[in-house]
Amino acid sequence: MFFDIVHGNPHRTREDVLSMMAIQTPILGIIAAIGSILVFALPQAFQAALVATWHRMVGSRARFAVLPALPLTAILTWYYYDYLTPSDLILGINAGPDWKPYQHGISITRYIGALAFQTPVTLFGFLHMDAGFRGTSKWPLLGAAALLTITIAGIWGYVTAQRQIELLSSGQ
Repeated sequence: MFFDIVHGNPHRTREDVLSMMAIQTPILGIIAAIGSILVFALPQAFQAALVATWHRMVGSRARFAVLPALPLTAILTWYYYDYLTPSDLILGINAGPDWKPYQHGISITRYIGALAFQTPVTLFGFLHMDAGFRGTSKWPLLGAAALLTITIAGIWGYVTAQRQIELLSSGQ
């Protein structure tokens, strides 16, 4: 959409692009929220149950149990991502002759990817819970998380737009 607005794609009018932005953005946001809930809700519930179980034995220090449990939580995250979300959106359409259907299963690359996505979720949950135990305000954490999320999304959007511009200018 960035390319359409800035560079004037002759195949779309500005009104089409603006209506796409107004309609697609909320739809994609809802889809992303549902996907995030499917992937991260049960691993977070596992961590909450872990803390609740340990809280009976060690008290408020139980909140630290989520940190050594992170590798196991990442496996749960991978499993829910791999089996509860659509993994192969291409479906062989417009794919080359070397296309192969998606194969479910864990690999070191998939595990590291799940760990990379689960780690900030776990750290945010841990810091949020820790602020509650300490009785400190959660607003600085929430503000920092929102600022970091907006920054990462802006950079990701910019890089994606630049790739699209390069792809369209090369004629592919």
